[in-house]
Amino acid sequence: NFWHVDRTVIITGVVKSLKLVNPHPELVVEVTTEEGTVETWTITGRATGTGILRAGWNIDTVPVGVTVTVDGNPSRREGARALAAGRIIFEDGNEVWFGGGGGIPAG
Repeated sequence: NFWHVDRTVIITGVVKSLKLVNPHPELVVEVTTEEGTVETWTITGRATGTGILRAGWNIDTVPVGVTVTVDGNPSRREGARALAAGRIIFEDGNEVWFGGGGGIPAG
C-alpha cells in the first residue's frame, strides 16, 4: 500500500489542476504554509477515472483557482506532499467525493 491508511492529513489550498484519468484521478493543490511557503500537493482520488466520470464529474466539478480543503491519507514516501483522498470541501461548505464515499466507490 502506498498510503498510511491509519493517518489523516487535512490541507487547504488553491486548485492548480485536475486530471480525470485512469487509474486514478489527480488533483494538484497549492498550499501556503503559516510561514508563507507555497507547497504543491498531489491528491490522488480513491475512485478510478472511469468511476468518477460515471458519477457525473467533469473538469469543472473542482475548478482551477478555487480554494478547497482536502482530507486524506498521506503517502508512505518520506517527505512526499501527496494524499489519497475521498472528500473535497469547498469554502461554502459544499463537498464532493474523489471516491470512497458520496456514492462513488473506491477503485
